[in-house]
Amino acid sequence: MSEATLNFHIQARSEQFRVPTELIRANFKSIQRLIEKQKKSMSDDIGKIKKNPNLPPAIKLEMVRKLIKGFELFEKRLQAFINKDEDYQSRIEARFDNLNEIKAFTVTRPVQIDPENKDQRTEVSSNDMFLDLHNNNLLNWYRDQTNLLLVDYLTKTNTRSDGNIGIMLLQSLATQNPRLLKLVDYDLFDNFNKVHSSIVRHHNLAPIVAWFNENRNALKKINSNLEFEINYCKFLSLIENEEINEAIKFSQENLSLYGNEEKYQVIDQVNRKSNLTKLKEIGGLLIYVAINGTTSGSFSLPGASFFSSSLMTNTPRYSEYRKLLSAERWENLGRCFIENFTQLYGISQNFPLFVYLSAGMASLKTKSCYCNLSNSIFYDNAPKKMDSKAFDPDSLQYRGPNHYYDLLGKINHCPVCSPELFQLARNLPYAELITNIFNNPFMLPNGNIYPFEKLASGRRYGDSSPVGVVVDPLTNQEFHVDQCHRVYPA
Repeated sequence: MSEATLNFHIQARSEQFRVPTELIRANFKSIQRLIEKQKKSMSDDIGKIKKNPNLPPAIKLEMVRKLIKGFELFEKRLQAFINKDEDYQSRIEARFDNLNEIKAFTVTRPVQIDPENKDQRTEVSSNDMFLDLHNNNLLNWYRDQTNLLLVDYLTKTNTRSDGNIGIMLLQSLATQNPRLLKLVDYDLFDNFNKVHSSIVRHHNLAPIVAWFNENRNALKKINSNLEFEINYCKFLSLIENEEINEAIKFSQENLSLYGNEEKYQVIDQVNRKSNLTKLKEIGGLLIYVAINGTTSGSFSLPGASFFSSSLMTNTPRYSEYRKLLSAERWENLGRCFIENFTQLYGISQNFPLFVYLSAGMASLKTKSCYCNLSNSIFYDNAPKKMDSKAFDPDSLQYRGPNHYYDLLGKINHCPVCSPELFQLARNLPYAELITNIFNNPFMLPNGNIYPFEKLASGRRYGDSSPVGVVVDPLTNQEFHVDQCHRVYPA
């Protein structure tokens, strides 16, 4: 299917409903746990009063007052969960209304079947509706969706310490369109960004530990290996901080149990093999620490000097053990967190913005595209020479001839060639095009331009169109051939 339809947008945005649905499910389980906890607490306290009939009235009165205060606190907590549930439900309703809104911007077209190939089934169902791309309200709707894609990306990748730039943008947009607040789960993604940044940038385990404890039961159901990765990083941090005795004690309490086969399920053998390999590596690291402690007279890790002795540097596995204390362990923990987070909420690991950009760039990418450093928003700081490492050296002779643009005094504004997007398009397939100009272009009275072959094929397949009449593929308007004009793009 080459044209956007109503069903296409529904399928493409089905992921928007998964996060609030999972939040509703998790919130409902929290309500169940709160009610069960309160029920048990009330029963125990009332039982104590009944079992001790000889208690003085003052003590009984105090116990009853304590029960009332506890129940009032329970009501406040329950109301907070109810408010969350209502908020999550309103998000689903808002997103449903948002998709239902574009139904008013559609036009129904008959299914066109090639008479020469009647057995071929069309990709567009007979009950699907095409979008009227000339409708200004639809263009405004697309603009809002683009803003939401930017908010989603900026919220997840924020690096500012004074606030989330994605949420700042959303709040700015919400002043004119408040419903946008319901169309993106900014609070959840902001928490995701804080946890991920604390791991990768700040090497702080406190937020990821809190997130793991909050979602422990759900993570257990998906056979998460996050707990091991957290303990693994904690152990290496103790080694790095020269707290050897604490590291050994920590490994005995939190890491040694991962060596038992009973700890894993049958379908969890991949994590088991990976964890056993890492346990062997940190075991070897402890031996290195012990050797160094013996030679230096103290059982501790003397900072950078630990790996400076000739005994350490000349061993075959020296670089492998040193690599254990590099920043790679934090990156691995960050990837493990992303995998568990996306699996928990049923969303893709790819940014939705990148998905839509990739789809568009795949239709523009040619074998002549290259990383054109002059086609950049940072052009003033860009070097004049072309970066030959940005593409395959074997195809260098076929890529990036910017000679003609230089002669004309113009800049190649191809989006695929821009440094900001070239890396994203690197692994995309090429478009089956040899030129970006229509072959034999004709302009219709409504201003739309198409290759004459497309107009002729539409007339040939449309049985209802009379001879000499062409149909606009976008608007479904009919025009006589004499009203069309041959155009010559400059």
